[in-house]
Amino acid sequence: MISFIKVPPTTYVLQFKHGTVKRAGAGLSFFYYAPTSTIVAIPMGSADVPFVFQEATADFQTVTIQGQLTYRVADPTRLASLLDFSVDSRGRYYSEDPRKLPERLIHTLQSLTRAITQRLILKEALVSSDAI
Repeated sequence: MISFIKVPPTTYVLQFKHGTVKRAGAGLSFFYYAPTSTIVAIPMGSADVPFVFQEATADFQTVTIQGQLTYRVADPTRLASLLDFSVDSRGRYYSEDPRKLPERLIHTLQSLTRAITQRLILKEALVSSDAI
C-alpha cells in the first residue's frame, strides 16, 4: 500500500524503513510504502504552556507562582529518540507521548522554581520574580 504524506514547514518528519532513517527534514512531502515504513512527525513551532505552582518559602510561607512557558523543539531527531511521535496514515499520533512533552517541561520548571523559592523568605520571594 503506497501512501503519501505532506507536512507543513513547522513539522519535522522522519521516515524509518527497516530501522534506519530513509528521509528526514522539515516540510517534506513524499510517497512511501506503508507496511514497511514508520513515519515520525515532530512539531517544531513554538508552543505556550501556562502554569500555576504553589510553593513554600524558606520561612514556610506559601506563595503562588504563575506564568507561561514558551518552548520550541531545537533537536527533533533527539526528541524522536526519547518520545514516540509516530503517526498513522491520517497523521494521528499512535501514543500519548506528544501530549506528555509539555507536562514534562512543566515538571522540570516546577523543580527549578522550587529550588529557588525554598531558599528565599517571603519578602525576598515577593520581589524576586525575575530571578524565579
